[in-house]
Amino acid sequence: MDLQATYDYLMRIRKTEYAIKRKQLRCEELRSCLLPGAIRYDLDKVQTSPRDKLPEIMAKVDELEHQIEVLMQEKAMLIIEIGEAIEQLPDDNEKTVLTEFYIGRVSMKKVAALINYSPRRAYYFRKQGVIHLGEVLS
Repeated sequence: MDLQATYDYLMRIRKTEYAIKRKQLRCEELRSCLLPGAIRYDLDKVQTSPRDKLPEIMAKVDELEHQIEVLMQEKAMLIIEIGEAIEQLPDDNEKTVLTEFYIGRVSMKKVAALINYSPRRAYYFRKQGVIHLGEVLS
């Protein structure tokens, strides 16, 4: 597996997480449209469309919630798969850096402090870990 493909493989967790966050945001916004705060009862009711849109919005919210659940399960499976791949590496520092950065979403500065090395050295371990992981996955 080449270097870019290995980086893409490791970033699948974050990409799935971003997709979950986008869908959660859309779901929350649609739910807020269902709240009665936007309805005014003091005015005469004027029909602006031939049918009510609330059932469509509720159906879309249900659909988004289902998609979020599916993505959460997919994310869990990716964490297991990528975690097992990282555990195949021989170097403990590389394992720690890759696990903390790609699975734990910890900043490289904090990862460096965790392994008691400089941030520059932590980046080196990350790069070497990605190279070695690509070799393991090939």
